[in-house]
Amino acid sequence: MINVRSRGFAVPFLQRLIGADTCNPPGNEHGLSLLLQETLQELGIASTITAVEEGRSNLEAVIAGSGSRKLMFCGHLDTVSPWSAAAGRYPPHGAVIEGNRMYGRGTSDMKSGLAAMLLAAASLHQDGIRLAGDLLFLATAGEEVDSCGARLYAEQHRHDLPLLDGLVIGEPTGSRVAAGHKGALWLRISLFGRSAHGSMPQLGLNAVEGMMELIALLHRHALEWQAADPVLGSSSLSVNRIVGGVQTNVVPDYCSIDVDIRTVPPLRHGPLLQEIEDKLQEIQLLHPEYRYQVEQLLDRSVVYTDPGQRLITAALEVVAQRGDKEESTGSEEDKGSLGRSVSSEAEVQGVPYYTDGSVLHDNGRLPVLIYGPGDPRLAHQPDEWVDIDAYLDSISFYRELAIRFLGTVQE
Repeated sequence: MINVRSRGFAVPFLQRLIGADTCNPPGNEHGLSLLLQETLQELGIASTITAVEEGRSNLEAVIAGSGSRKLMFCGHLDTVSPWSAAAGRYPPHGAVIEGNRMYGRGTSDMKSGLAAMLLAAASLHQDGIRLAGDLLFLATAGEEVDSCGARLYAEQHRHDLPLLDGLVIGEPTGSRVAAGHKGALWLRISLFGRSAHGSMPQLGLNAVEGMMELIALLHRHALEWQAADPVLGSSSLSVNRIVGGVQTNVVPDYCSIDVDIRTVPPLRHGPLLQEIEDKLQEIQLLHPEYRYQVEQLLDRSVVYTDPGQRLITAALEVVAQRGDKEESTGSEEDKGSLGRSVSSEAEVQGVPYYTDGSVLHDNGRLPVLIYGPGDPRLAHQPDEWVDIDAYLDSISFYRELAIRFLGTVQE
């Protein structure tokens, strides 16, 4: 029987995932869904593919157990765009192995986590371990843009989400336990003025210059509502895109900015958006000839799970247990470094990026754990890579977490 946790199986399996181009846009996740379904079928596990859009789909599988408890492993199928040949040394979909690293788009974010969760679930089935509850596996389309796959799943399973007891997201955390992430509110603010000849600016209403005043107001306002959380970090506001002007000798009548706001408790997006719109109204009173428009591009809620929740404590127990085993078998020099590593890893942290957890956490009721073998600093970077040993270790982590959280039944 094939050992799905072995290096000989798990590494080529991840290489196949990296070789599948699911860069979003456009996504094309359906081909990868079929690849995962084929692997699960070979291992005797049934799965379901659900169409999201043309060429895009989710995949679901269940390792059925005894009892009412339910745990979900969730990861996304898509990646961001590939890097150019000039930007990186390795081909984005080559899955090249050099030393103990595998290079390729999605190795860190997050096909390594996705592969590890699937193989962990498959190994439990393969070994005949009867869990005292159901283990669900969900692979989603579109997380990198609009979470279209997770949103469709949430709509179609709105009566099932309240039945879940825990959700594990395999995003990159450097193999550390993360209990949540910041919220994300993306806004596009447009300013409309009046064009004129560049030699007669007094006849126009310069939208670019007006936007400069608006940007300064946003930053002043951000200081007023800035918040900090001991786990999730600090809120932030960043103007990351600006569009305006036609040519050098034309006073611009239009300018727009895209604003990326990251939030932590106690900030809430609804009241925050209203505050921003109120501030814009104040500017409008001072400059009535301008017209403003605010569009909401993205709204992802804060995800935070109390570290005392069983899902988080179980994860910390697995990390500590695995660290103790490594320390007991290492050299005296290794034991010192491993001891420091385990102590550091045992600290619960938050991650700065958002995940599908903000769509699936049932309005904050569902405990969410974020844990993956990739390094979050490598996400979206040229020559993205994952440490192969970390990937293999994460398969065992997810497997032991499911056993510890759901329990087992002796037959």
